[in-house]
Amino acid sequence: MTGPAVMRVAPEVLWAQRKDRIFVTINVRECPKNYKLGIDSKKITFSGKNDQSNKEYVLDLELYGAVNKEKYKMLSSDRSIQLCLTRVDEGEYWPRLLETKTKCHFLKTDFNKWKDEDETDDEDESANWESMMNNMNIGGTELGSEDEIADSDDDDLPDLEDDKRYRKAGMKLREASKLLQTYLNLCLWTGRVFVYFQFIDLSFSD
Repeated sequence: MTGPAVMRVAPEVLWAQRKDRIFVTINVRECPKNYKLGIDSKKITFSGKNDQSNKEYVLDLELYGAVNKEKYKMLSSDRSIQLCLTRVDEGEYWPRLLETKTKCHFLKTDFNKWKDEDETDDEDESANWESMMNNMNIGGTELGSEDEIADSDDDDLPDLEDDKRYRKAGMKLREASKLLQTYLNLCLWTGRVFVYFQFIDLSFSD
């Protein structure tokens, strides 16, 4: 009698870039110790297992451009593997992380690290790259029955200009959320002050 079938899952991947480097974060929350990672010039591979949930976490990422497989930095924890990859050819931003245009539902833009191409400067961010790699999301995406990591549909990813608009819209949404929270806190404080003075007024009336 055979055991239950192993479910293949793609861990969540976040990415951002500069003109000379690529930031990649792989969520390993479900397999923090039991995994293998491979870095090649145009490929990132990852495999890990969670024996309790009978899941296997797999990535095989064909990169859009080449990176220096001997020159990268890694910061690992029980939650994530965070990579700072050096591009072979410094220059214009990549239009996407992967060579394929097929949309991958486990791959997301890392808004906390992203800078638009016209916003970058000449400071050496690699010196403090560890402090940049935080605030990651948690999650995982189950694969289809054919053990594919990519989505089954053939929808193209938005081009770089569209992607910029999406990122800026996300940043504006976060700013609006902070303003709304401030407004709600002010309303709550005002309501408490009103109730307090109403209570004082009733006390003096008695």
